[in-house]
Amino acid sequence: MNRTAHVACALLLASFLPSCGSTGHSSRDDAQPISLASDEARPLETAGARCSGGVCACRAVDDLGRSLDPHANAGAIAPGEKRFELRTGRGFDPIAITVEDRGTLHKSLTSVEPTCGYIDLPPGRHHIRVRAQAKDPEAGMVPSFFLSEYSYDQQSWYDTFQFRCGGDEVCMLGHMQQWLQKIQATPRGIFDKCGSARVFGVRWDAGRSSGAKLGDITIDLVLDVYKFPPRFRHGAPTCKGPTPQAPPPPSPAAQ
Repeated sequence: MNRTAHVACALLLASFLPSCGSTGHSSRDDAQPISLASDEARPLETAGARCSGGVCACRAVDDLGRSLDPHANAGAIAPGEKRFELRTGRGFDPIAITVEDRGTLHKSLTSVEPTCGYIDLPPGRHHIRVRAQAKDPEAGMVPSFFLSEYSYDQQSWYDTFQFRCGGDEVCMLGHMQQWLQKIQATPRGIFDKCGSARVFGVRWDAGRSSGAKLGDITIDLVLDVYKFPPRFRHGAPTCKGPTPQAPPPPSPAAQ
């Protein structure tokens, strides 16, 4: 960002947040963003039956991100790892989702539909960076991305993390402030209590703007993947107590 843009951004953000490129955290845990330059320069290492040649077919979801086929099998998962879905929003604005040691998923600019990537991750902490850019800064953008966990045993998808800015109108500074407040209000960064992962160390930075419209947003976060598998299906009345009987495995035809 050049000096003029930086000064303009600082003035715009002054009434909303302490400084331009302000950061926030979803919990008491803190994690400084790390260099993901090498991962940003290479394509995402995909996994599972939905992917071929580095290109993945998105599972069917409704407008709220809920699976339209919750029992659909996502294929075999690498031993000792867990399957995650990366999903961009709709539109033609560029979005790049980088996962530490796994590469980068880029939004397809030839279709308005979301772009998805499926990866297997071991337990532990994984840095993720999302860059959203307005194709036309004057028009603005409505960026979004979704991170979901899959359990083969439970045949269920979990809403690990979601980002949306804007909606009926384009992404504005106030929208980011409201979103960050929601993130900070989520206990321990656990957005799906029946899943087995959480998110912390959430930070965001605005690089370009046109008035109050944000045209370039970078979000850093840490995905903490637990060792234990989910014991309850997404949306269960409770995610605590005795482990319920697991559903039968899907038939090969469902794969």
